[in-house]
Amino acid sequence: MMGKCEKENEEIKEAVKQLTEMSADDYEREIYEIREKSRLTYNTEMYEARRKGLEEGEKRGEERGEKRGEKREKEKIAKKMKEEGLDIELIKKITNLTEEEINLL
Repeated sequence: MMGKCEKENEEIKEAVKQLTEMSADDYEREIYEIREKSRLTYNTEMYEARRKGLEEGEKRGEERGEKRGEKREKEKIAKKMKEEGLDIELIKKITNLTEEEINLL
């Protein structure tokens, strides 16, 4: 029931809009069309900006996640190497971790 009323309400709004357009003089119609075009342009630009922002955010998040994952993997390897008694200098050279990072493992 509610869906039907909403649909009918939208149809009435559209009919009023079209009637207003048809009955307006040339100047008013031109003003209306400029406003409508501006509104549509604004909505399109906002949609595109939002879409680009989400894409950039997703890309940054993926990059951060990859870096964190790589660091965790290096730390796991360094910890295992340390447990096996390998020299800290060798662990630093292989993992590119600092001595402080290795000592904290």
